[in-house]
Amino acid sequence: MRRWVPEIHGNLTQIISSAPGIACFDFDNTLIYNDFGEKLMEAVVNDGMVNLPNDLSPYFRNHSYWKDHRSHPTEEKAALIWEEYTYFLKEFGIEAGYRWTSFLFQGMTKEEFYDFSRANWAKVSGHRTEEAVFPQPELLDLITFLNKKDWIVYIVTASPELGIAAISDHFAIPESQVIGMRQAFSPEGKTLPVIIEPYTYGKGKVAAILSRIGNLPDLAFGDSFNDFPMLCSAKRKAVAMDKGNPEFVDACRKEGILIQPFMNHV
Repeated sequence: MRRWVPEIHGNLTQIISSAPGIACFDFDNTLIYNDFGEKLMEAVVNDGMVNLPNDLSPYFRNHSYWKDHRSHPTEEKAALIWEEYTYFLKEFGIEAGYRWTSFLFQGMTKEEFYDFSRANWAKVSGHRTEEAVFPQPELLDLITFLNKKDWIVYIVTASPELGIAAISDHFAIPESQVIGMRQAFSPEGKTLPVIIEPYTYGKGKVAAILSRIGNLPDLAFGDSFNDFPMLCSAKRKAVAMDKGNPEFVDACRKEGILIQPFMNHV
């Protein structure tokens, strides 16, 4: 049982044992500790943005600086990218900020994206520090139990779908059962900074689930308002990970969503 609230552990055991169904998990800060999507962003920047075009001016307020990004030092660019990302989050909301990041993940084939993601997962998943990214043991145990009881388990994430599909085998989830930010491909098979709708944020998660699966989840798990519509859509039960946002917790309680304190293994 580890760190599950006893009531939640009992509810989940009863529901999962009663009949198979569909379970949908958010990824960052739900299935894992910390945010792997942001780690991938950092890696693109720190690697020199080698797959991106030289002119990135359409994505920034300072057009002249980004007309030729390769003429500037990586450390300087990294600081400015996080500044711009923070600006988008503050001025236009979290979804707009997440959508903005799609330009960072352009210029890769599926195979290149998989290699990039797996290499960076190997770098960040092996330690137990505040900055590390690693699977939550309780959630891994839960997925093992779901699979044993013939449930179909999906990851539903706002992070790039290819980046998470590349590592889904660490969670005993097939890559075909990852639903995330999908990008269009160029005729040459390279990712474009164009999101294929619906984007998996907020209500878009529910729309993507219906589009890709054709049914709503029986169980759903998430940690933020981004996941709230998906949690509310669960036909049997939903579990919210409480990371200290009282507004999110109150909203979930009003909808009968179970509240699980975040499991900190650091």
